[in-house]
Amino acid sequence: MGIQDNIPHAQSKPLEAAPEVPVSTIDVSRWWRYKNLRSMNLWMIIPLLSIFCQGFDGSMMNGLQSVSHWQSYFGTPKGATLGVFNAAYPLGGLVGVFLIAPAADRWGRRIGICLGAVITCLGAALQAGAKDIAMFTIARVFIGAGSVIVAGVGAPYITEIAYPTQRSTATALFLTFYSVGSIAAAWCTFGTFRIDGDASWRIPSALQGLPSLIQIIFIWFVPESPRWLVSKGRHEEALAMLVKYHGEGNPEDPVVKFEYQEITTTIEGEKAVAQSSFFGFLRELMTGPGNRKRTMIMIWAAICSQMSGNAFVSYYLSPILSSVGLKSDLQQTLINATSQMVSWFSAIYFATLPARLGRRTMFLWSLVFMWIVVICITAGSAEFAKDNSNKAAGYSVVVFLYLFSPAYNFGFNGNLGLYIPEILPFHLRTRGISFFYFVQFCFMILSTFAVPVGLESIQWRLYIVFVIWVVIEFAGVWVLFPETKGPSLEDVALIFDGPSKSKQMELDHDVEHQEVKDA
Repeated sequence: MGIQDNIPHAQSKPLEAAPEVPVSTIDVSRWWRYKNLRSMNLWMIIPLLSIFCQGFDGSMMNGLQSVSHWQSYFGTPKGATLGVFNAAYPLGGLVGVFLIAPAADRWGRRIGICLGAVITCLGAALQAGAKDIAMFTIARVFIGAGSVIVAGVGAPYITEIAYPTQRSTATALFLTFYSVGSIAAAWCTFGTFRIDGDASWRIPSALQGLPSLIQIIFIWFVPESPRWLVSKGRHEEALAMLVKYHGEGNPEDPVVKFEYQEITTTIEGEKAVAQSSFFGFLRELMTGPGNRKRTMIMIWAAICSQMSGNAFVSYYLSPILSSVGLKSDLQQTLINATSQMVSWFSAIYFATLPARLGRRTMFLWSLVFMWIVVICITAGSAEFAKDNSNKAAGYSVVVFLYLFSPAYNFGFNGNLGLYIPEILPFHLRTRGISFFYFVQFCFMILSTFAVPVGLESIQWRLYIVFVIWVVIEFAGVWVLFPETKGPSLEDVALIFDGPSKSKQMELDHDVEHQEVKDA
């Protein structure tokens, strides 16, 4: 008799409300005291590194624009040329999104991350050895493709293996590693800009592949997703994972029984409606009010994450600082490095808030904070443009550039990384995240290409566009985004689909199980 036999099969029951997670036999508030739970949480650092590369890229490109040797080697790129440099990264991302679901759903979350990490390492090697603009740009396409694969697999992976009551914090922490990557790149470029030679930009370019190399080596120590194992019919392995890491070896733990029943019921029920082809998936996204709402949320969230003014802070800090009189390599690289530290500290703290404040509340307040900050950046830049001797106006812009990242992080860092995997049912999760990244990278291309052109053409007046647009984003979030705080990962579907669809999926699963038993 296997361990699975200790867990009764899920019974059909009406789901009028999302059931609460039962009380465990272990004290999760002191999770570090339990060997297996502690081991899983520490190894979770490996998939958390999945977003590191994206943060490293934006900060590195900010830093390299302040490095004289990089500027001279590539002919001082600006305007459209600089836009192409930065847009190559999300262009690669558009290619990578089509590999997320095939790799993660067919071979598992660990192999999916490994595939993306290998591509990223290849891109970093090409970038470090670039001989000309074309080679540097192609390398950035590879890095964009690889980094979106690891990010697209890493987010649902963490959501699916985290302990239920720690899920919101663990998943929210995912995007905080974007800031960790930003800090690493910022201090790296700050440290290497003094090198008299090409090594001043080749070293940071090579280091972009280091976290991916770490993932390739250590991802095999992280437990596989029990939800993916169930989807492949490997129920014994899925239950063994839950018993070991969520029940500390106790198959009678109420949380383990609850999770296993929910996972098997939901995933087996979803198999009946899951679409295997890409076009079938797109058709399913537009079928039913619940999926249509999910689709609209993913599109609007992708737009908000890229079009709120963050592009000129993430990729074009150097020209903005130059526009307010801060032009030296030392000033720009130091501001880039220290601002990334502020961003990370805020991101870490804000990752603990979704479980208390709610997801929707944090999205809305984040947009309010960004709106205020962009207004202040616009006003300060306008005053400095009138009088270049007005140092107070220039320094005020710098202060609010420091504050922009915390304002953005409040709702669109950890909170966004939690919300998107959470609103998608298992059979749509990796493909849905692929769709989200596709839309996000489309708008990243638009913003990274348009911002340098706008800064060159209309200077500070470009910021006025974002002042107006953030108000529109706020209205969209207010109308579209429901609150998902509280329910288990499987029961978030009730918010979108209602109890009737969930009940039907359970009934379909019970009928299928009874037919197999009778046979």
